[in-house]
Formats: sequence, C-alpha cells, structure tokens
Amino acid sequence: MTTPPPSWEDIAWMREVWGGPFMLKGICRVDDARRAVDAGVTAISVSTHGGNNLDGIPGAIRMLPGIAEAVGHDVEVVFDSGIRRGGDVVKALALGARAVMIGRAYLWGLAANGQAGVENVLDILSGGISSALLGLAKASVHDLTPDDVLVPDGFARTLGGARVTP
Repeated sequence: MTTPPPSWEDIAWMREVWGGPFMLKGICRVDDARRAVDAGVTAISVSTHGGNNLDGIPGAIRMLPGIAEAVGHDVEVVFDSGIRRGGDVVKALALGARAVMIGRAYLWGLAANGQAGVENVLDILSGGISSALLGLAKASVHDLTPDDVLVPDGFARTLGGARVTP
C-alpha cells in the first residue's frame, strides 16, 4: 500500500497554510506547470526526480524550454536534473531556467572529503560555468539566451501541451 500523491487542491492548501515561498519539484509537463501556477506556487523545479522513472520519458533538459515558455514569469523556473558540470548549468540557464540545483554532485564531494570536498565541487562547477561563458563570449549568465545553445530539430519535447520550439 502507498500513500496517494497530493492533489492540486492539496498543493493549493499547503501553499496557503505555509504562506512563504513554495517550490513544487518534479514538473515534467506543461499542463502541470500551469496547474502549479494556478495553485499559487512561487517556483517549480523541472526534474525527473533523479532519473527517468518510466522508460521513454524525455530527459528534463528536453522539456525545460516548453515549460519555461508556458509559465513565462509567473513563477521561478528551477532546473534539477543531470547537472554534472558547469556547462550543464549554462545550458539549463540558456534554455529558460532561472536557477539550477546541482543534485548529487555536492554529495560526491562530501563523501570524498567532507566540507573541503563540497567546496572543491563548487569550485569546479564555478570554473566550468566561467569557461562556458568565456567560450560563448558572454559576460554573465544573465546574458544567455536559447540562441546560445545548439538545439537540434526534434530535441525539445513537450508533454501535456502543444509543442514549443525554442
């Protein structure tokens, strides 16, 4: 037996009771992103919960552009899936994320060398971001646009809504 997942009414109730910033993690569909906005969340995390739980679900990076376009500036769009290096951060920001979570990477550093290991992971990611920005001739992540990323035809996927091409 398992506990049923929360309904959209449950999400709206939790948001109201909490009263502060409220992020909903695991958004993979445009219609769910719009429902999250309607429920009053302040941020969504585009994520596949650490992996594709069902065969055939596209990677979260492929769904990010459509979701980001669907919600516009109604909520903060955070990306949390498959970040392993600074270039991954740059790609996610260019494709519409406002922020990126690094997932497991800090845990690898923690396991290897405690606080110093975590700091090393953050330094490596920061250096990778700087290197990617330099290669794109951008002064800041705020200067990134979808045009800075080569998106092959058919790459972007949109579940739960009309297909959006970045």
